[in-house]
Amino acid sequence: MSYLLTLHHDAELTLATTDPLVPAAQLTSLQDALALATRLSELLDSRQQQLADAEHQARERGQQAGYAVGAATARQEGATALASTLAELARTQFAQREELRQALVTLAATMVRSMTAELAPATVLTALAKRAFEHVIPPQPVRLRLPLDMVEPVRAQLAEHETVMPVQCMGDPDLHSLQCVVESSAGTLLAGLDDVLARTTQLLETHRRASMNEYAQESLP
Repeated sequence: MSYLLTLHHDAELTLATTDPLVPAAQLTSLQDALALATRLSELLDSRQQQLADAEHQARERGQQAGYAVGAATARQEGATALASTLAELARTQFAQREELRQALVTLAATMVRSMTAELAPATVLTALAKRAFEHVIPPQPVRLRLPLDMVEPVRAQLAEHETVMPVQCMGDPDLHSLQCVVESSAGTLLAGLDDVLARTTQLLETHRRASMNEYAQESLP
C-alpha cells in the first residue's frame, strides 16, 4: 500500500514524503528544510500585510491633501511603494527558495546513502558500473576496478546481464566500500556512489548559479 505523508503545506509550498519514518541521521536536514519552508510562508504573509498597510497610508494622505491631488498622490506613492515592495519580496523569495532547494538537495543525498546502505554492496556497485558504461563513447572494452572483496560478486552479477561492451573486473586495494573506477582508452571515470552524488550536486549547483545570474540580469534597471 502506498501513501503520501505531508510534512508542510500551505498555498505556496508543500513538502511531502512516501517514507513514514525519518532516520535519525536525516532528522537535522529535514528539520532545516521544514524551518526554511515555514520561514518562507511567514515572509509571504508579512509582505502581504506590508502591501496592505502601504496602500492604506497612501489613501489617507491623499484624502488629507484633497480628493484630486490626493488621488494622484496616492496612485503615485502607492505604485512606488508597491513596486518597491514587490521587488524586495521577489528578491527575498528567490533567496529563500534557493536556500530551501539546497537543503532539499542535501536531504536527498542523505536519503540515497541511507537507502543504499540497506542493499547488497555488490548490487549497488553493479548498478553504478552499468550506468557508467553508458558514458563510454564509443562502446569499447573497459576495465572495472573494484574493492578486492567485490570483484567476484560484481563479476557474477554482470555475467547475468548482457553488457554493451567487454568488461574486465579487477581488484584494487586502494578502493573500498561503494567505490569503483571505469577505465578505457577514452579515459578514466570515477563511478562510485559518492562520486555520482558529487557530480549530481555539482550539476544542480551549476544550474542554480545560472538561474541566479539570469535573475540578477533581469532585475537590472
